[in-house]
Amino acid sequence: MKQETQTQPVFRLAAVDKKELLVGVALIAASFFMPLVFNVHNFSVLKSIIRALYQAEKIDIIAASVQLIALNSIRGIPHYVGAYFVGESLSFRWREHRAWPVNSLIILVILLLTYWGIGAVHGIRYDFGLPAVLVCFFVLFFRKIHCRYISLMKKASMITLVLTAFQFLDIMPAMSRFPVGRGETSMDIKMASMILDTDTALNTVGTVGMLLFLAFALVVFFHLREENNLKELNFLREQNQTILMQSQLNEMKNRTHQEMQYLVHDLKSPLTAVQTLVGVLKMESEEDRRERDVEYLDHIENAVERMSEMISEILYQDQQTLHTTQELVEIALAQSSVNDYADYIRVDNQVPEALVNANRFLFPRALINLIENSAQAMEGQSRPEILLQVDRCRKKGIVFTVQDNGAGIDEQRLETIWNRGTSGRHSSGLGLAFVRNVVDRMNGKIRIKSKVGQGTKIHVILPDEPAGSD
Repeated sequence: MKQETQTQPVFRLAAVDKKELLVGVALIAASFFMPLVFNVHNFSVLKSIIRALYQAEKIDIIAASVQLIALNSIRGIPHYVGAYFVGESLSFRWREHRAWPVNSLIILVILLLTYWGIGAVHGIRYDFGLPAVLVCFFVLFFRKIHCRYISLMKKASMITLVLTAFQFLDIMPAMSRFPVGRGETSMDIKMASMILDTDTALNTVGTVGMLLFLAFALVVFFHLREENNLKELNFLREQNQTILMQSQLNEMKNRTHQEMQYLVHDLKSPLTAVQTLVGVLKMESEEDRRERDVEYLDHIENAVERMSEMISEILYQDQQTLHTTQELVEIALAQSSVNDYADYIRVDNQVPEALVNANRFLFPRALINLIENSAQAMEGQSRPEILLQVDRCRKKGIVFTVQDNGAGIDEQRLETIWNRGTSGRHSSGLGLAFVRNVVDRMNGKIRIKSKVGQGTKIHVILPDEPAGSD
């Protein structure tokens, strides 16, 4: 029989960071509202230019220049940062290699469309000159190095510093021969500077300001790179530790399994002898018509058979037999009865005679794990209550529900709660991973609902077996 293999497409979208994508789209949308809030009028740029010309105050030209730099930087932050976030949120693969040029192209297209869109909506021409090109190159470079372990706020701060640094080029008269400062307000400032003979002062302010912001951006950049590398190393170290722990657990499991095989063999040998002796005695009793003895021997034979099945289920974890829900619940309650929380366990079994195909040893242990977790979540609760409910759902099967009125679980932990090593208490974090493993072996499903401060409800759904099935 040939095994069919699914080949990955040569080019594909491998992953999407939904949070970063949504933040990026929101920032780009916000950039269309920025001209309504931030413009040359409410930033007093034009007033400073007029005051400089009327009073011949050179300091007012410098003030107008600084105001324009701040205005352009604030208005540019949403679309540059937003375009970067959208481009970075999409992970493309080309022959299983990171296709970063595609992300860079997306960022560039978004910026160009945003510039055009703002102009179409507000009638303001954002000049896509040298400063914008330089910022674009940095954003594309920043995307290429892929600082995936750095927070969105730190990435936004880095882009803001570079954006502000290159805005100083717009107010420098010495850069007029280049595609720089071609906006209407920038041209007004340069014209006023020429009239008041402040070109040297503006060039000095622009150069010093740009170099200071670039130096600060460079320091922050290397700091973020180092932080990203350290976090990546920690992530790889944790991965290696997880692999090592998993291998140790597998080794321990194999050793335990082997020892249990020997133990089961030693236990089954006397049981086989008992079964043989009971069979002989039963035959003699039947010949002598000792009906009372035959009845007692039947009970012994059934008890020995059940014990043999239990031993087999302990050894062979995938071995499953039909059990009533009442039987499984009683086993779980019997093993929980020695604990303090047994007093506030309430049972509501609507289908005690319903049959499920389960491992008699493992499934009650899974229920006990869920009950213990509920008990831990209710520490300090004035009126703790655990409800173990069993019911039938026509479309799904038999539903075992463990519900508590404890502390609850927040949404972030809900995503990882079933992973091995995840624990909210002083434990190994293997309990819930064990529960999921047991339910998966029995072709079941797990559903969890929780609210912080209100409690948690966990549904374990097993296939319903019809009565009389083998």
